[in-house]
Amino acid sequence: MRLAFSILVLMLTACASSAPIRWAAPVDFALAIADNPAQQRFDLTLTSKAAEPLCLSKEAWPAEEALPAGFDGATLTISSGKKELLPTGSAYCPGGCGNLRVEPGQVVRGILPYAAFGDAATIAADPTRTLTFEVHPFVCSN
Repeated sequence: MRLAFSILVLMLTACASSAPIRWAAPVDFALAIADNPAQQRFDLTLTSKAAEPLCLSKEAWPAEEALPAGFDGATLTISSGKKELLPTGSAYCPGGCGNLRVEPGQVVRGILPYAAFGDAATIAADPTRTLTFEVHPFVCSN
């Protein structure tokens, strides 16, 4: 019991000493979403307008190669309604999976394939596709 209490106090002390996250203001970045029906995907571009480096958790930004496991920051609206991302599994990285660093003025790109929401051909044939994508960059701590 005493050992468990000591470990709990140590964990709380470690958490309390870490700096709070400083979220980037909306004016510190720009997000562009382009529908790319020829490739059956959405092209995402985040541009840093901040004076200091911004970070995104790797779990929160889809790379150009593939969706990270556990990613769930997007919703697709088509004529039949809203579609959430299909399950991609879950990412578990003790302490997080790391950050993507975006230097001032830098542009990072990512893709969301239509297939991440269901049948790509059906989505491509739908005349009304709107992607809602949440991005929450923060000021890098180092």
